Amino acid sequence: MMRNEFAVASLLLGIISFVQFLGIEKAALAIIFGVLALNEIRGSEMSGKYLAILGIILGFIYVVLVITILPYLYQYATQIMAG
Repeated sequence: MMRNEFAVASLLLGIISFVQFLGIEKAALAIIFGVLALNEIRGSEMSGKYLAILGIILGFIYVVLVITILPYLYQYATQIMAG
């Protein structure tokens, strides 16, 4: 059975988004590739369903973390700039 390339790319991008600070574009791509992989896997006998799901989950977790932490970083940066 062949593994879906979008599923592998989704997982890798989901992991890499945590390694690089503000890798939100990679998290978005992990979500997109995960959805594409699930659509391809559903209609065929390809494997990689759980890789795609994990990539989607990691992408969503990173996006939520960035949205949650970004206001605090902005507040901290403005306090430093103000003196």
